[in-house]
Amino acid sequence: MVEPEEIEGIADALGAVTHDEIVELAQELAYKREENIPDEEEITIMLEKAVSKHLLEAISIEELSEADAKDSEDVNYYIVGPHAFPNYPFDLSEVIDVLKLGRREVDPDKITKRFSGRLKARITKIRHNIEDFANGHNNSIDIPTLENRYSDLLNLYYDYDSWLEGEITEMEDEILDISKQIDALGAAQDI
Repeated sequence: MVEPEEIEGIADALGAVTHDEIVELAQELAYKREENIPDEEEITIMLEKAVSKHLLEAISIEELSEADAKDSEDVNYYIVGPHAFPNYPFDLSEVIDVLKLGRREVDPDKITKRFSGRLKARITKIRHNIEDFANGHNNSIDIPTLENRYSDLLNLYYDYDSWLEGEITEMEDEILDISKQIDALGAAQDI
């Protein structure tokens, strides 16, 4: 079976790759290796896990530098994410040739815009969580929950900051302000 790191290698080698292309590549690689050929569901589960762990990230055709005539506007593409450590399958170039796939280039400015927008949305969401907690509107949120969400946000910020080619450092002050708000809420609760 194709390993998750090899899926990352496939995405890295091709720049951006669709779900169907990954399925075809993984199945062709397994065939060449004389392994059990994975079905689409197995590969889909592997892709979902990779995206949830930021090994791969999903983008749209809008983030590609140039779209091929065969590229569809309603298809998502996968690119390597900030946590990826790609491993390039030995027979990858041969399989790419067999399937007649070419490299797609992504637009780094558009990628930065997309992912900084996602980070901004997470900042907004945690600010709402803080407000709900402070006003007593959500009993399922407590200080440890806010601290965990903040920690996840901070880690994602640093991952994106080192991964993206554009600057997202202007969000650092907002993120640090969230930490101060959570600390103040925790101190007020201890009184």
